[in-house]
Amino acid sequence: MNKQAVLDKYRVFEERLQGGPPPDWVRQLIEHYRCTGSYRPQDLRRLLGDPTEGVEIGPNSSLASNLATYRGQAF
Repeated sequence: MNKQAVLDKYRVFEERLQGGPPPDWVRQLIEHYRCTGSYRPQDLRRLLGDPTEGVEIGPNSSLASNLATYRGQAF
């Protein structure tokens, strides 16, 4: 597949993601930030992950092995 076809598919995918309304938790996050100027801890955890866990992805790791590690966990 040529580069332009890949870019076109990526653009269409990106437009689909941006076309719908944000999930309820994102709307609540935005509203809370507007009212208070800060984020709730549960929102930060949902966005950034658990701050007590280290990052285990490096240049020599495979995406398949990292995804298999997290199978069954809700994000």
